[in-house]
Amino acid sequence: ALIRDGDGRILVLEHTYRRELPWGLPGGWLKHAESPEAGLTREVFEETGLKVAVEALLAADFWGNNQLDLLYRCRVLSGSYTPNEETCSARWLSPQEMPQLLPNQRTLLRKAGVL
Repeated sequence: ALIRDGDGRILVLEHTYRRELPWGLPGGWLKHAESPEAGLTREVFEETGLKVAVEALLAADFWGNNQLDLLYRCRVLSGSYTPNEETCSARWLSPQEMPQLLPNQRTLLRKAGVL
């Protein structure tokens, strides 16, 4: 999910299960027969406590032989960030302030013209 605030900053999360590259965009894996929009809405809520509207597909790319990554623009509808077992902190950063991200996330952000 690409979630921006009113100043254009991007929401990034510190993931508890990724030691080498802990910072990244909200998102995750789809459940069986789950649409990308429903899965993203669920994953963002699980990782942040935020309810979002999925607005537009910005980029797509294959990672490896069997993973299709999608980047959607999302808008916060309600809620506030709450740490949980998956994420321990959140930051709103400009594209220039971005920490090192997973290579597939950086690729999607480049394809979308964000980085």
